[in-house]
Amino acid sequence: MMLFAGQSPDWKLAKEGDGIRVYLAKAENVDFKQFKVEATISATPQEIANAVNDLNTNYKWFLNVEQAHLIKRINKDEFIFSQVIQVPFPFDNRQVVQHCKTTYLAGGVIRIDLKEKNDAAPINDDYVRMKVSRGYWIFTPTPTGTAVEYSFLADPSGSIPAWLTNQFIVDSPFKTIKGLRAYLAKK
Repeated sequence: MMLFAGQSPDWKLAKEGDGIRVYLAKAENVDFKQFKVEATISATPQEIANAVNDLNTNYKWFLNVEQAHLIKRINKDEFIFSQVIQVPFPFDNRQVVQHCKTTYLAGGVIRIDLKEKNDAAPINDDYVRMKVSRGYWIFTPTPTGTAVEYSFLADPSGSIPAWLTNQFIVDSPFKTIKGLRAYLAKK
């Protein structure tokens, strides 16, 4: 899936280890790169989707997420939420407000789509609101667990330069998947 209209991204492998592959691609019309992670997790698609959508606990494994809270529940598979993301000093922490929709597809595949929904909550002066924050998760059952694909594009807004942001987008998703695996292994 592309996060912006146009041609399919030219994914380039940026990091591989522990059965996790992180790819980067130039996103159209922005200076920031988007990432895609592929991995296998020893859990069912539903268990993983539940962990991703659980705003009360996903900060425990999702790298740099300080807090999350529900803004509005639309139905059992769709909601709007806010997350605060920690960023290195001297920059201010970031806030995303996103619409999340879970879709159940053929063959037991589960897809979660995320897209910024900045008009759903007032600006909090304690954080910089990220204007662009969109991506998806796809969980596909396999004989040994679940194949996970996670892709995201974010513009951190404010004074963080694109070159600095692009340096962090390899390790962050890699560590997030490792954290998700560890979290699910304890359940």
